[in-house]
Amino acid sequence: MPHVSRRLAAALLPVAVSLAVAAGGVQAVAQDEPATTLLGTEAPQPARGLIVKLDPAAERDVADLADEVRSELPDDVAVAGTDAASGELGLLELSEQVDAADLDDAIEQLEDQPDVEWAVPNGVRMPSATANDPGFGQQWNLRGTWGVRADSAWDVTTGSPSVRVAVIDTGVRSDHPDLRGRLVAGRDFVDDEYRCVDNACTKIRYRRTFQSANDGNAWDASPADPGDWRGASTCGYMGASRSTWHGTHVAGIVAATRNNGVGIAGVAPAVKVQPVRALGRCGGTDWDIAMSVLWAAGINVTAYDRRHGRIPVNRTPAKVINLSLGAVTNTLREARQACRLYGMVARKARARGALVVAAAGNNGYDHRYNVPSSCSGYLSVAATTPTGEQAFYSNEGAGVDVAAPGGSGPASPSRENILSTWNNGATRPGANVYGTMAGTSMAAPAVAGVAALGQSVGITNPVVLERVLRATARRGSCSVRACGSGIVDAAGVVNAKAPLSAPRISGLARPGGTLSATPGRWRNTSSVQLTWYRGSTAVASGRTYRPTQADLGREITVRTRAAGGDRAIFHQASVVVRTPSRTAFSMPRTVKESQRATVRVRVTAPYVRATGTVRVYGGKRRIAVKRLYAKDRGTVSIRLPKLKKGRHAIRVVYSGSAKVSASSRGAVVRSR
Repeated sequence: MPHVSRRLAAALLPVAVSLAVAAGGVQAVAQDEPATTLLGTEAPQPARGLIVKLDPAAERDVADLADEVRSELPDDVAVAGTDAASGELGLLELSEQVDAADLDDAIEQLEDQPDVEWAVPNGVRMPSATANDPGFGQQWNLRGTWGVRADSAWDVTTGSPSVRVAVIDTGVRSDHPDLRGRLVAGRDFVDDEYRCVDNACTKIRYRRTFQSANDGNAWDASPADPGDWRGASTCGYMGASRSTWHGTHVAGIVAATRNNGVGIAGVAPAVKVQPVRALGRCGGTDWDIAMSVLWAAGINVTAYDRRHGRIPVNRTPAKVINLSLGAVTNTLREARQACRLYGMVARKARARGALVVAAAGNNGYDHRYNVPSSCSGYLSVAATTPTGEQAFYSNEGAGVDVAAPGGSGPASPSRENILSTWNNGATRPGANVYGTMAGTSMAAPAVAGVAALGQSVGITNPVVLERVLRATARRGSCSVRACGSGIVDAAGVVNAKAPLSAPRISGLARPGGTLSATPGRWRNTSSVQLTWYRGSTAVASGRTYRPTQADLGREITVRTRAAGGDRAIFHQASVVVRTPSRTAFSMPRTVKESQRATVRVRVTAPYVRATGTVRVYGGKRRIAVKRLYAKDRGTVSIRLPKLKKGRHAIRVVYSGSAKVSASSRGAVVRSR
């Protein structure tokens, strides 16, 4: 279709590849606020199952309890197996690792059984973190002063297998030894080319050449990378190039296996990667990329695209989505136009709980022109060198959020670039090896991996997670214009005083009422401050707030921060203060079938005149509607259609407004 013709390419510099090295190296294979103490607040801990103690007189074993807990387990988690060390003690193994706190309902269900003495999570204990992967010593991007300090975070978590990072890219070679077992089912969104059937291009026909896809088909269930090489005339506007294996390199940065004695380690080596193929030999269209993001977030793509038949909904949605791709537009107007699509996509993904990370681009240019990283809703990532300085190629300026190691560039020694999983096939897949690349494409997955570690310790709200990433970043010599908040710090993220859930507001959101707030759960702190805001102005502190007439129509927000923590890390919840309304109406209780009755409606509210919409229903069917303006002084007359003989349940509904709550009133009338 004409509106999806623009293609985006991977945010990758010309590659300086370092293949497998010799033996001993990488193998080829504000104001002071009162503090509120949180009682019983604990950080989430990983758990792989449930240990159950039965009464010695129990007549069943632990395996018989599997059915009792299935409905109480987190979504997409099942009992994978059972193990019993004795007749009264056993283990219910889960299909994936979860936070122990998510097993509370299952434990309660088990302990309600008369023959169960107790049940506890099968927690995970870790030794002090390190890595025995031979290439780890070359991974300056993971450790040291200007790496992301992943190794320092591993004492807290290496990630949870229940956290999935979608890599929207060229696809991934799943047979790479450092990626085996690290992937969950993905999808291919690289489409076939088409031609216009008529001059206006109102009808199209697919060519069935699959020139860009290079795999003999269009959208399908296989995200494998067949190679993205191209000849001089393959794409017309792009020159010849060997296969990049870009998605495989990106996936390794996120989650290559740690401590397997080969290759490298990923930033978050225990999380899962979901490969989503959106880039072919000729890049990827905005549409295919947008659908890839939606699918990765668990959104029904078929609701937006029916051309490809029914696309199964992603049953293992990602909580972090990485886009190591982009393109620079010619004008800011073009960028804003493209951001309409990408901004909508990001909002939908964030509403599903996914943080969307995007490479800032490699043009050494104004970042505002780069799409999609400059669009609203994307965490834009710039690239830095081993000394923590801005990489010469990295775009800079408004909208750059954070930075991460991307390498010095193709003209620099390979040790100054980013080592990761790779393939040595010039066109088709060859041997699985390791190689170095440079670009914001390499910086973005480092941030995605750190975000996945944050998700793994319970910082699951994407807005809060972004705040933590930015607040814990390190500045160095890289300016705000070049690196945003600075280079991300994995250890800082997992050790931050951070909210795990939002505060909750209860009470009457109207003048004279009382609002109460609970602070939610927090990590690494038991003392939390609550502050109330009218718009951006702080109006009170503490657990309660009494709205006034000045609050009418305004959003009142309670914001929670850790006492002594970073003020940029907070969670919040909001309500709109409205005055209550009362709706009354009058009309004849008996009307003639041949005549149209008139309803006189009166809406009253303290402090203000009611405005909005008045709707009249006969049963469940709306039969009349009229606007209510301030000049009407709360009173409006509505003429109804003729009513058939019989009894009619008439209901008048006032919609409410920014300052007034909705209300309704009903009555039964008879038509003769």
